[in-house]
Amino acid sequence: MCDKKYNSSVLLVYLAIKYGGDLEKILTALELKQIDIPYEEALNVYQSLKCQVVTLIDYDYPKKLKQAHRPPIVLFYHGDLSLLDKKLLAVVGSREYNEVGEHSTHNIISKLNKEVVIISGLAKGIDAIAHQSAIDNGLRTVAVLGSGLDYCYPSENKELYEEIKKNHLLISEYPFDALPDREHFPMRNRIISALADAIYIPQINSYMSGTMISITLGLSLGKPIFVAPHPQWSETINNKIINEGAILAESTRQMMEELGWQKK
Repeated sequence: MCDKKYNSSVLLVYLAIKYGGDLEKILTALELKQIDIPYEEALNVYQSLKCQVVTLIDYDYPKKLKQAHRPPIVLFYHGDLSLLDKKLLAVVGSREYNEVGEHSTHNIISKLNKEVVIISGLAKGIDAIAHQSAIDNGLRTVAVLGSGLDYCYPSENKELYEEIKKNHLLISEYPFDALPDREHFPMRNRIISALADAIYIPQINSYMSGTMISITLGLSLGKPIFVAPHPQWSETINNKIINEGAILAESTRQMMEELGWQKK
């Protein structure tokens, strides 16, 4: 017979799978004590997992993630979970990007110290560029999904998804092949913002965007927000965000110095 903590972890994983990672449904089940599940059934589900898993009550649950608003009960993952204990820089931005946004992403990441890990959401656009740039420059990277761990979205990032799954870290609070959902992406963003030590925005095009959600969540947790400047003619709102109080990202060195990751 397993110890009580292990029993509890098994039951939490079972509930996460039963409710497709839906945090509200999992919490409701726990609050109503709807856990009269045959332990052998839950254990069989747990032991049949084809990925790794960590629950909120486990010793190795990421400490930074406990800062999140209603942290995930369960994280499903492939790869090296210890990356979440490193210096994490979130790089997030618009799906539709211009040359300035792309160049800013490559330029900042290419000059980072190798101990810095890039975390993003594997979305189309700036996110995908950030992951690929990290890999190309010998850095590690973490992708947080808004779909099930076994569902690559968007499909055009399949090769990148497989590379991160094999050699870096791929995580989701949604199990298996759960489809992406509109409500999943703000939930994904809260994970990114909580895990990151700072957030870098190469390009943001709208106040009504996932990137803006990441900025808001990051600010609520006291995370430094660095934003790349854009030319006056640009249709982005980068310069407006800087005027509203974000930190002007002049260079990698400046960012590293402000974060205390590099001596002045």
